[in-house]
Amino acid sequence: MLKNLISVRYRLFMKGSGSLFLAVVAALSLTGCITFLTELHIRGDGSGTMTQTITLNPEQMKEAMEGVARQMGAAASESKENQQKDSPKTSEQWPFKEGDLKGKAEDLGPGVTFVSVEKIDTKTAAGVRVTYAFKDINHLAVNPKPAAAMGTAGAGASSKDALKFRFSRMPNGNALLTVIPAGSRSEVSKEQALAPQSPASPEESAQQMALMRQMFKGLHIGLAVDVDGKVVKTNSPYVVGSKVTLMDIDFDPLLSGEEGLKALSTKMETAMGDDRQTMEALKGIKELKIVTDPEISIEFAPK
Repeated sequence: MLKNLISVRYRLFMKGSGSLFLAVVAALSLTGCITFLTELHIRGDGSGTMTQTITLNPEQMKEAMEGVARQMGAAASESKENQQKDSPKTSEQWPFKEGDLKGKAEDLGPGVTFVSVEKIDTKTAAGVRVTYAFKDINHLAVNPKPAAAMGTAGAGASSKDALKFRFSRMPNGNALLTVIPAGSRSEVSKEQALAPQSPASPEESAQQMALMRQMFKGLHIGLAVDVDGKVVKTNSPYVVGSKVTLMDIDFDPLLSGEEGLKALSTKMETAMGDDRQTMEALKGIKELKIVTDPEISIEFAPK
């Protein structure tokens, strides 16, 4: 059901997208109107839980679908017809099935088990909050990208975008967690990257900005680690109490003004579809929290 909705948006998007937007989609597999927040709770023995909040904003999804359809010259009737079939609010079938969520546990790693799922159904958010438990974070693999939440990519080890973890106890009694990103991969070909790009006309630029606003509206991705103890040292600058944020990307503040949108467009175009370069580019935007170190370490004193 959700795959059909994504497919419609993607086809509309692909009709007139330039290299900039191809890079955006290739690099982060972004789907607007979605919140995908992952929080790991880790104990001193390396066990813990992972809670993922996955929601769609029904109204934003509707607006984005109609906006993209208008920008790409598609018939509004096609967009509306698919919205009626696939909207979490209008469908007879809830988009996030408990059976599918349970099935993800195996992909997340050996020893990972499904704990619970809480349905979220408000005027601005439709989705779930799902919790998994793991016995040893050394065996955990997590794909933090929206595609995993939407079911169009693997949730864990089956995805090339999965994060891995390394956990150990130190001689001083502290615990050391290392988060290992998937690394840099470019999905834009060398020919595409080197191909000269013709300057966009004012009309084309306006269309691109409008399309980008629709594609990114409502997109919020987050990844954090909450330790059962006191954080002693970490290379993430975003620490509040026992919680260390590795990534918090909320695009809505950037879309409120033309300057922020143009800055985002320029930075994404510079990245040319490379994950690492894209994250480095986004890191320069003060509204976003991003750690781009090759590895992220968190030393903490367990309770």
